[in-house]
Amino acid sequence: MKISFVMIVLNGMPFIEFSLKSIYNFAYEIVIVEGAVKDCLFAANPNGSSKDGTIEFVKTFPDPENKIKFIQGRWLEKCEMQNEALKHISGNYIWLIDSDEVYREEEMCTVIDMLGQDNSITQVNFFPYNFWKGFDYYISSPALLTAPFSFKRLFKFAPGSKFTQHRPPTLSKPKGESEKHNVVSAFQMMGKGVRFCHYSYVLESQVYEKTEYHNRRGPTKVLGLDRMKWYKKCFLKWTSENREVIEQKYPIWIGNKNSCTKLFEGNHPKVIVNYIEKFKRNCV
Repeated sequence: MKISFVMIVLNGMPFIEFSLKSIYNFAYEIVIVEGAVKDCLFAANPNGSSKDGTIEFVKTFPDPENKIKFIQGRWLEKCEMQNEALKHISGNYIWLIDSDEVYREEEMCTVIDMLGQDNSITQVNFFPYNFWKGFDYYISSPALLTAPFSFKRLFKFAPGSKFTQHRPPTLSKPKGESEKHNVVSAFQMMGKGVRFCHYSYVLESQVYEKTEYHNRRGPTKVLGLDRMKWYKKCFLKWTSENREVIEQKYPIWIGNKNSCTKLFEGNHPKVIVNYIEKFKRNCV
């Protein structure tokens, strides 16, 4: 079994460190495609590259087994970045991973054991914990635990396959290949104890860039709510002390009016625990 991890990234610090550490020992190869898409050039250097130290970090990340392939450029859209990665992989599974997604070691073992026992699996989906303004709370909504909002992350790969869209990721097989599907759902994976940590709403810089990116892609309003107003009035103003007041006025996840925060009672991946402790000390 050869798993090719694919990561597309712009300004991935600091979480890219822990993302890479969580997958390195399980990877056959890791293909990282870096650079800005058209609607995210505002967050990039003039040449379209990361400006937060991501490039320097990737180039110095310990890679004793030469697993990492690093590709840079300016891109029209994220699907183009994913398809560029496919030109450089030689594994038989593709595992998409964002630079702010981190897996526990036992979760990785569960997935790999499952694939080893059933080579007919063509796709695996997951539900994440989307963390909010730190590491104690995550975004909760009944809608987020439904099939349309599961994360399509792992695909069986055949040479000539390509991604036809990014939202959600959809991999088409080359002509002549069987279109049989054996999908392991996010519900099944959650039943196996696999629900990865997605540190996507932790830092102000992250959330600002996401908000502005989606503003430029359009629409600027969701559920009648202006995205940037939501960022300023909800995300920036929210604290653990005033959370009930803020959440009565604004949805925590702008895509669903019934979303709120929930206290996280699980364990974070070991690779990020020291960072979390430092983060909390600096916030006191």
